[in-house]
Amino acid sequence: MIFKNFLLLIFCMAFSACSSTPIAYITNQGSNTISIIDIKKRKVKQEIYVGKGPVGIAISYKQSYAFISNANDSSVSVLDLHRNEIIKTIHVNGTPVGITKSTNEEYIYVSDWFNSEIFMIETKSLAVIKRVAVGKSPSGMICDTEGKYLFISNRDENTVEIYSQSDLSLVKKIKVGNHPYGVFVKKDLLFVVNVLDDSISIINTKSLKIETIKVGDHPYGVVSDKNNQYAFVTNTQDDNVSVIDLKTSKEIRKIKVGGNPEGIDIDDKDNLLITSNWRSDSISIIDLAKQEYLYEIKTGKQSRSFGQFIKID
Repeated sequence: MIFKNFLLLIFCMAFSACSSTPIAYITNQGSNTISIIDIKKRKVKQEIYVGKGPVGIAISYKQSYAFISNANDSSVSVLDLHRNEIIKTIHVNGTPVGITKSTNEEYIYVSDWFNSEIFMIETKSLAVIKRVAVGKSPSGMICDTEGKYLFISNRDENTVEIYSQSDLSLVKKIKVGNHPYGVFVKKDLLFVVNVLDDSISIINTKSLKIETIKVGDHPYGVVSDKNNQYAFVTNTQDDNVSVIDLKTSKEIRKIKVGGNPEGIDIDDKDNLLITSNWRSDSISIIDLAKQEYLYEIKTGKQSRSFGQFIKID
């Protein structure tokens, strides 16, 4: 009996290690809420009021917090992921849009769209500890996995800036396409969406070599898979996702999703790709391996989720 129970325990531990529960945290700009969605169960677990005009989101696993940028009331909401409650509202002067976490998760960086600066929040004290002037209309932001750099797209000057995470000093400013917005980094590749050029710029972060690939109408967000075989781009005016073969540097297909897809995130563990859809008030789920649309889940109004919005439990 003891041996049988031991085997059962081993089986349960192995099953837990292999299984996962991807949760999507979706900002809804039209309803001033965040939808918490169990993707596999296709169910909205909870909808929580945040600030006015929530846009971006960053998730800190270390602190078990989600940080939401509220563009219309100059604030950042802090969501406790254990209790699913807003525990603090951090008031800032400006228009917070893009948001990301530092590699060590000790800081949250937020872009102030109209004042052309970023501010730095300490995740332990939940206080703004630093502000830095950057390029014009900073939008998307992301940090590399090595802890060296913070990448920022500046929409109204058509540049990407590279900052040192250690002291937020400017390392390099790079010209890209027209109206750069969403950004993503994987290994040595930085992906930048150029909204008005209907393209993405791909920058090698070591050599700084740039290539440009055409996509659909008014692209918004971008991610790549774990091996950098494919990149995926939301096209807001085409209601689809472009699939880019990174070996050939060509768009190989488009996947139809909900209306006006904006945010996009990837769950490599479960082979899922998720888009948040502004016009259809929903998220679309895509089979990453087959590159096929699976299903839709309704959300709040005008879903955006600008940033990395999936948490794997």
